[in-house]
Amino acid sequence: MNKKRLRQWMAPFATATLILNTGYGILAPDAVASALPTERHNSNLTGLNTAQLHTKLATAQGRHVPVTSGMKVTTLTKGYGQNTYLNQMLKVMSSQMVTANIAPAEVRNLTAVPTETTKVNLSWTNPSDLNFDHVKVIGVTNDVYVDNIRSNSYMLSGLQPNTTYTFRVKTVNKSGDESQGTTVQAKTASIDVPVDKTPPGEVSGLTATNVGYNAFTVNYILPKDADLSQAIIYLNGKEVQRTTGTSYSFSGLIASTNYTVLVKTIDKSGNISGGISIPVTTSALTVDTVPEVTGASVTSVNNYSVTVSWTRPSGISTVSLYKDGQLVTDSSGTSYTFNNLSSGQAYSFTIRSKRSTGALSSGVRLTATTDSTSSNSSEVSNLEVDSKSDTWIKITYDMPSKADKVKIYVDGDYKGTTSSESYKITDLRAGRWYEIKVVTVNSNGRESSGVKISERTDSDGYYSSSSSSSSNYEKARDLMRIAENSLNASDWRSARDAISDLPSGTRKSDLLDRLEAIRNRAIGTSSSSSGTSSTTTTSGTTSSYPNNAVSSYSTSFTLTPGAKSAYVDGRATTMAQAPRIINGATMVPLRFISERIGYEVNYEKATKKIILTRPTDGKQVVLQVKNSTLAVYELNNSRSYSTNITAPVIVNGYTLVPLRVISELSGYQVNYNTASKQITITK
Repeated sequence: MNKKRLRQWMAPFATATLILNTGYGILAPDAVASALPTERHNSNLTGLNTAQLHTKLATAQGRHVPVTSGMKVTTLTKGYGQNTYLNQMLKVMSSQMVTANIAPAEVRNLTAVPTETTKVNLSWTNPSDLNFDHVKVIGVTNDVYVDNIRSNSYMLSGLQPNTTYTFRVKTVNKSGDESQGTTVQAKTASIDVPVDKTPPGEVSGLTATNVGYNAFTVNYILPKDADLSQAIIYLNGKEVQRTTGTSYSFSGLIASTNYTVLVKTIDKSGNISGGISIPVTTSALTVDTVPEVTGASVTSVNNYSVTVSWTRPSGISTVSLYKDGQLVTDSSGTSYTFNNLSSGQAYSFTIRSKRSTGALSSGVRLTATTDSTSSNSSEVSNLEVDSKSDTWIKITYDMPSKADKVKIYVDGDYKGTTSSESYKITDLRAGRWYEIKVVTVNSNGRESSGVKISERTDSDGYYSSSSSSSSNYEKARDLMRIAENSLNASDWRSARDAISDLPSGTRKSDLLDRLEAIRNRAIGTSSSSSGTSSTTTTSGTTSSYPNNAVSSYSTSFTLTPGAKSAYVDGRATTMAQAPRIINGATMVPLRFISERIGYEVNYEKATKKIILTRPTDGKQVVLQVKNSTLAVYELNNSRSYSTNITAPVIVNGYTLVPLRVISELSGYQVNYNTASKQITITK
């Protein structure tokens, strides 16, 4: 080939290379070949200029290709020979191209905040594009205020007071390509209105209380700044709450963990203080393994009773006794007789050691089957009231031949033992209903289930038939208040009888609700197996309830979220509404607990405000449904305070409050057993 022919053959390659270097980029040679495999022996490329050819090639590779206005083009002639070396030329072209230049995405969250009369602070979020390099800020007149900003904020200065500015923020990639930009407006402050730049004062008295394994509460005093807006609460540097309150409770924490609580203040101009901080360490999460009793055994079995005994482990003063899985009582003794059983029936008894905190052991289980009735005393017959007055009732009955004596009980309280076929029950109150039970005892000491009869003493004129309904209601209400204050069983029965005489209606229902609320505190004695005194005694274990006297307030509660069954002072009972866990807070029925610890509960339907008052110490607690503020007034001490709680809610007509309220009421301790899933509230 001569030189002239060689120059003619090379001319397209030189032109193509020149064109591609003016605006296009390098493509791998094998990419070109694979992109257009079917173009080598057809005429699809014939007649295209180089710009069209480049666009076709780039499109085949899935790229967007900009066309520069100054690009030179050369028309390719038709023909098989030209088409063949055109494909060969593409391989050479691919090694000369550079990557296409595309502007990065725009900034996000662009804001402009005037800080002074001549300054505006811009802030934004940079794009995540890999080729992003910096941003530049320009004005609406295209004046560049500042270039090469690689942070996400910039303070513009030298502006005019009381002037509205429009700023455009553009993104720039590493090749210098710019985006269209995002605009924002801001007006500088007026010289006549100075900008408040002084942060408010700090909180004081920052302390941590109620520190548990997964929660604690911080309390503080807000500064007196007139423009104070809120307190900002941080935990380990992360903002968790803004509040106008003076306390905050953290929950869902990790046991045995160090935390830092920071409290800042913010004013109405947005100025934030430096903050005050304290370290708080949650307590360790421990599992209390309560030791079991030893030597547990069944020591006596009769037709209607079973006696069990045990030895308490060191450090344990109380055991909980269960029959067929149901709690019967707590005992501080070493034996107990389960009475009122059915003859010829198998029973399961469990003895669980109990700490003063309410923690229980797994328990030791015993089984026993009561004797059949063939060897037991049969019941009395023809039980009836022989005569009565306003202070006594005389009963008569026929004793069976197998009975050696009978025991007399009135409203569950032991009254006496006799071998006679009549008994006069004295020291009663006028106009009161009483439940009388006669239990036979044979020569072997085995007792029957007993026969019951109810009778009312004569009236002493306190309730006359001529009394108005309103007068009777007032007298019943007065007796209810006496029973609430004295917590005496006889006073409770007097109130019960007076209320039962009232006509049906809302007022009677309200009194019956209050009556039920104090029942477990006013009536709490168990049957005596010895019958030798008026003190309640069972197998050598003595309870402090002589002559109808009762304990003042309930001192222990055992509740389980989701369950209506509960225990009050060790006695099984049923709640109308089960506790619930709502948004991580354990919520319990307010009336069920508060009335058992001496509070009168009043509910204002219009405002949904709950007012609890305890006459014995002049304490008053005020809550409100869906309100997170708890107010406490100690009237006798002329002291009051408020704190934040999880807002009370109404579920199925019952008010539920967070457990913390219970401790605020009277200093009760609240514990949660992770193993048994039980809540214990103790005094």
